[in-house]
Amino acid sequence: NLDNHDGVEEITDEKIPLPFIIVNTDSKSIVQCEMSTPARTDVSFDFSRPFEINDDNEILKRLGMNVTSKDALQRSLPPDLFAYANGKGLLRDIARA
Repeated sequence: NLDNHDGVEEITDEKIPLPFIIVNTDSKSIVQCEMSTPARTDVSFDFSRPFEINDDNEILKRLGMNVTSKDALQRSLPPDLFAYANGKGLLRDIARA
């Protein structure tokens, strides 16, 4: 969450809202962005130069934030979900010992 006090934004917790994308392009690029109204669910971009789009999975992997401990997962997930996911091997790629 961001709190705004006297025009200064301050981070008040350590959560990253998901999903998100990051778009990279040359600083000299011209970018046109259009968003549908009123739902604002469709967004289109037009770039004058090459660009790169990275989703939240790629960014979190690059930051080393794509893994956690089994203990942290067990504390965060409902017990039945943790037991199911652990039993089926679904935590193998994200949980370290």
